Amino acid sequence: MPQKSTLVFFLLFVVGLQLSLHAQQLGRTANRQNNSEGADIGDQLALQWKFQTKGVVYASPIADQDFIYIGSCDSNLYALHKTTGAEVWRFRSKGEIRSSVAIAAGLVLFMSTDGVFHAIDAAKGTERWSFQTKGERFFDTWDYYQSSPAVYDGTVYVGSGDQHIYALDLKSGALRWRYKTDGIVHASPTVNEDAVFIGSYDGYFYCLEHSGKLRWRFKTVGQTYFPKGEVQFHAAVADSSVYFCSRDFNLYALHTKSGTGQWIYHQPGSWTCVPSINKSDLVVTMSDSFTTLVFNKEDGTLRHKPSVPLNVFSSPTIHNSLAYFGALNGALYRLNLVTGQQDMVFQTDASKQYSSDFFDHDGTMRKDLDARYQHDINKLFAGYLKMGSIFSTVWVEASTLYFATADGAVYAIK
Repeated sequence: MPQKSTLVFFLLFVVGLQLSLHAQQLGRTANRQNNSEGADIGDQLALQWKFQTKGVVYASPIADQDFIYIGSCDSNLYALHKTTGAEVWRFRSKGEIRSSVAIAAGLVLFMSTDGVFHAIDAAKGTERWSFQTKGERFFDTWDYYQSSPAVYDGTVYVGSGDQHIYALDLKSGALRWRYKTDGIVHASPTVNEDAVFIGSYDGYFYCLEHSGKLRWRFKTVGQTYFPKGEVQFHAAVADSSVYFCSRDFNLYALHTKSGTGQWIYHQPGSWTCVPSINKSDLVVTMSDSFTTLVFNKEDGTLRHKPSVPLNVFSSPTIHNSLAYFGALNGALYRLNLVTGQQDMVFQTDASKQYSSDFFDHDGTMRKDLDARYQHDINKLFAGYLKMGSIFSTVWVEASTLYFATADGAVYAIK
């Protein structure tokens, strides 16, 4: 009898592990490390295809088998053929789609701005089930993204603008549990074999057991202009450490078991945005400091700090020893994690057309921007979008980079 019980447990573990390993999601896996290894990507990248939606795209493309799945603010979820960009099907929701999908068990999973969480048949584009939250709301102009789901061991985890973290059954959509915070939860959950990690606009970073029970929570320091220290973006987990960023200009490294601090990095005058991890490096994008940071992930030693022309809000995608990310100027960058050298590898059509509206010939910001936009920073950032700003995280597969832009385009370059 004990042998039979052990066998049953082992089989259940393997099935759960397969559901986790075979899920495709933002950051590639539920731990959001966002790294991959494989054939090198060429130095000279050229357009393979381009697909045009009818709305701003903040979400990131996720690939599974022969298809790319991505949502747009035109309220459509698109399935595109990976090699040609041809539309296979589209599913129309009743709200904008600012959530990147997760794909597992033949389902494409995402949240829309009407507060409905959808599970769509990956092959047919028909809805299999849906779950109604208590609604979505957004914090400010820079709250660009909705929470993107994580799938682990047959459970779907997602945050919501209704201040809750939800755990849903993957197959049926039935509610397993929900956890209430005191702020909007647009960070995407990060999951390992032990817990669920997620931040909230209430300034707390939460560690929940898979049952939904609170294990610990950590209060960010806060800052004069952002006293709550809001947590907007997803964390990344490696070994016994979890790394996350806050609007209080800090990057935090905490112990996964206890929530105690391991190290902290402060970047004056700039939100720290999204971390990615490989074996030795922690790579973090920045907002207002116009830099990318590369750390030794164990002790927080800063190794490289190259500059970029404009804000970056997406996660850097690590492939071998290189990291790829897009910026609000509509350009895609490559960072060598060994040397710290960073260069632009692709510029969108919109960026080529409109960059001169924002940058002088020497690459510096034009001095008349404040006057042109009436000293309104909200209008200025809205203006950036016409450059085809890249908010999406790059997906790397078969030496091809997939990403999307604020002018509604989805790109494949190689």
